[in-house]
Amino acid sequence: MDSYPRGLCVIINNENFKDPKRKRNGSQKDVERLKDLFKDLGFLVEIKKDQTTYEIKQLMIDYSKDRRHADCFVCCVMSHGDETGVEGCDELICPLNDITPPFDGDNCPALIGKPKVFFIQACRGHEMQSEVLVEDGSGSSRIQKSGKIYTIAKDSDFLIAMSTVEGYVAIRSEYSGSWFIQSLCKHLKDGSKRDQDILSILTKVNDEVSKKEGIIIKDKKKIDAKMTPQPLFTLRKLLVFRAPKDAASK
Repeated sequence: MDSYPRGLCVIINNENFKDPKRKRNGSQKDVERLKDLFKDLGFLVEIKKDQTTYEIKQLMIDYSKDRRHADCFVCCVMSHGDETGVEGCDELICPLNDITPPFDGDNCPALIGKPKVFFIQACRGHEMQSEVLVEDGSGSSRIQKSGKIYTIAKDSDFLIAMSTVEGYVAIRSEYSGSWFIQSLCKHLKDGSKRDQDILSILTKVNDEVSKKEGIIIKDKKKIDAKMTPQPLFTLRKLLVFRAPKDAASK
């Protein structure tokens, strides 16, 4: 990424809901970390709070038509959720299929061939992942293409990093924020200084979050808290976030 600003970073944080007991305490910690991180990485950061399902859908359409797009688009969505999508503050579900398609090649020509990155912090079910004993392992995948003129599929160049796998809860501390977002910000900040690509960084996030231990109270019972995030991607090239060296002078 060479442009400055790098592009838009939209942070949607649903903290308050129709039922006051469902307030997502601690989510502001995630907002603060994400805002500081992506500002340092050279993005224009805009924060939207407590959006209804309709408002989330409309925001995606509006941002897909934004004239300020540059080298990359980042969208962070934090809310309650289930297997099908995330909740608006009206407690209706906004399917993931209403969040990402506005930015595909058919609907957002300005971002054709450019990375569209979505970080989704939300539960995807009600179950808690169980503990297992495993051996450490790592892997990487590099997909590169060179050529003069070629066509690509309209759904190319997306990265959707989910806070947890389908069917399970995503863990959040009311004091320190969510496990996924806090780990993501930590490793992305460090990795951006080392020229590490985002998939390598997300592998480190998976490792750290999978090893975390905690206790949650459910139905007046203590339950061991475990989770692992899940990135999905159609990226065609390595994606590296770097802070602009001369940002202060621009």
